[in-house]
Amino acid sequence: MRSRTIGLLGLGTVGQALVSIIQEVHPDLHVAKALVRDVNRHRTIDIPMTTRPEEILFDPEIDLVVEVTGGRELPRQWITQALAANKDVVTANKEVMAYYGSELLAAARQSGRQLRYEAAVAGGVPILDALTHHLSVVPLRRIDGVLNGTCNFILSQMEHGASYTEALAEAQRLGYAEADPTADVGGDDTARKVLLLAQLGFHLEAAIESVDTVGITGVTAHHLARLETFHLGLRLVGSAIWDKDSLSLRVAPTVYRVPHPFLDLEGPDNAIRVVSQAGAFWFQGPGAGGYATATSVISDIFRIRTHNGSLNPPPPGHYPIRQATSRYVCFTHDPDQSLPLGLPGELQRLGSYAIVAPGFSQEALDEYGLCQFLWGEET
Repeated sequence: MRSRTIGLLGLGTVGQALVSIIQEVHPDLHVAKALVRDVNRHRTIDIPMTTRPEEILFDPEIDLVVEVTGGRELPRQWITQALAANKDVVTANKEVMAYYGSELLAAARQSGRQLRYEAAVAGGVPILDALTHHLSVVPLRRIDGVLNGTCNFILSQMEHGASYTEALAEAQRLGYAEADPTADVGGDDTARKVLLLAQLGFHLEAAIESVDTVGITGVTAHHLARLETFHLGLRLVGSAIWDKDSLSLRVAPTVYRVPHPFLDLEGPDNAIRVVSQAGAFWFQGPGAGGYATATSVISDIFRIRTHNGSLNPPPPGHYPIRQATSRYVCFTHDPDQSLPLGLPGELQRLGSYAIVAPGFSQEALDEYGLCQFLWGEET
């Protein structure tokens, strides 16, 4: 294995963790320069810095570019330029890969270089490598994942009685949520990750708009307290489900019976279940954080270093994207009100809640005095 000279685009939490690990553990790797917004800002990391991306992208001594800046358009441009300059690329950027992944992977194939992005989904959990290699030998049936630590934290706080507003404020105070948390709580962050998982797991090309996305902003502490009385719990879950030559992609607050592995997640940990003809495989670990994410970045660097030529997946196919045939758990807003008998589409009744398909419109929910959430269990 030859040594690699790395150009780093971004020196935030992940970038600094990456440099620290390389300097402490991997002397055969060398970070030559890092792109930053302000070279005068105090940092504990001692490496050359620049505000000019071309000093990295077109430096002939740099043969591998790592992009950890976030965002969409500039990273798209930088990755394209790096590949065209005969450099391999590793990115932790889920947004650029969700929107432009097919285009960028095609550019990598054309240039004969590698583009890897393990850290873009579930941080330190090696799920993309598993989908690319170990799990790809038999057809997959579904992928489900709890993929956003911000939502985990907010929902766990609400389970202990905090309101949504209080839980979000605490998440922001502790650094679990951004100042603008829209992408997290609205489900967009999870949708991007689900799309990347589906592209690898099912070898398809699809737009981010094909993911049916509902966030947690409509979940209240009252809902969670009611679910607890039924020995149920709720997490934001993204799913990709294959059925009869078509695929459904969705993100939604989803209910499971206690105990369930998804319900044990309260902070930055992510969990993913992959179901194939061979059975169910579970992956769990830190989905965020500098060192966890940097671990996946360095793993990608070593995967590139140990293989010659491009190992990018072949061009994906085009399959119909359909709306999922979903089941919902329904219960009354008022705990003193009885669940109406003979609900349309009722599949199962368990005490004070019922499982129905395909679910009710908001008008019907108001008429029956019900609320509903996606049912994650098999009926």
